[in-house]
Amino acid sequence: MVLLVDKEQCNGCGGRFRCAQICPSNLLAPDENGKIELREPKECWDCAACLRVCGRDALALAIPSGSAEKRSILKVRPGKKKARWSIRFPSGEEKSLEVENREVPLK
Repeated sequence: MVLLVDKEQCNGCGGRFRCAQICPSNLLAPDENGKIELREPKECWDCAACLRVCGRDALALAIPSGSAEKRSILKVRPGKKKARWSIRFPSGEEKSLEVENREVPLK
């Protein structure tokens, strides 16, 4: 899978960069414009922890589906009590699942 960053949506969490704080591989860092970027993409575990804490819908995982042009996109919209995970398939079909949140300690 490949982590996708929508730089237009990223606001750096007001300087907190929550996704960088929670990344178990320490692979996310702010760029020179205060937007998040993935360093060393090949080292990413695809754990999706960063998606869970992004409140701006700026992060997604691209799931390969045979070729680079055809891929499914996995996103999450965090809520106070539940997170809504959704996947959009190359056909345009979307499926979603709501999962109750557990507290994640952040700085």
